[in-house]
Amino acid sequence: MTQSVLLVAVTAILTWLIMRWVRSASERPKRLSAQESEAERAKDIGAQLDGARDRASVVEIERNRLALAKAVKAALWVTDARLNVAVPELLKMAQLWVGKSEVRGEQWTPPKGVTDIEGLDDPKAPWASWSFDGHHWRLEGEWLPSALPEEIEGEVGTFKVLLDRELVLDMTISAEDPQLLWVDALTVGPWVSDLLAFAGARTSDAKARSSARSARKNQDRADNIHWS
Repeated sequence: MTQSVLLVAVTAILTWLIMRWVRSASERPKRLSAQESEAERAKDIGAQLDGARDRASVVEIERNRLALAKAVKAALWVTDARLNVAVPELLKMAQLWVGKSEVRGEQWTPPKGVTDIEGLDDPKAPWASWSFDGHHWRLEGEWLPSALPEEIEGEVGTFKVLLDRELVLDMTISAEDPQLLWVDALTVGPWVSDLLAFAGARTSDAKARSSARSARKNQDRADNIHWS
């Protein structure tokens, strides 16, 4: 009887030990083969890359949003300052200075304070430069066919303003309005008011000279009219 009880007890203990060993063996991580290890490693790297890509996408979206807001602000600023109108008009006016200064045998006086006049009167790529009040100015233009003819008809013009050989404005306008299309570079500073004041003074002088010429012509016509 005692032996039977001992046998049952020993059997139960051995069974418990075997079951525990089997359970612990099954819970231990299975050793992976070289191919399986490489596959798991590739999955981990892929997950890391996906996470980095997602984070980069968020950063890129935010960067693009800020860049777009900055570009819109610059476009509104240039439009409010009417630089999209003043710069092309001033370049046309400066082209007249260049043409008159190059005519031989003709006495021509440049605008007061304007020196070192240079330029190229090219209908597609005009430029002009001069010195005034201690600064060197250069305006450049380039007219090209629209890259988006369905949306923008006709030509588009790229205009650059350089102050003391530093680029302060690079903008593109349409030929029709001229409507500002986009701004590639802008440095806000006192040069804006200086340029607008300079252009306004030159325009006023030109209008005054035109009015004087018109008055002289009218007077000459009146002098040739005689009532009997």
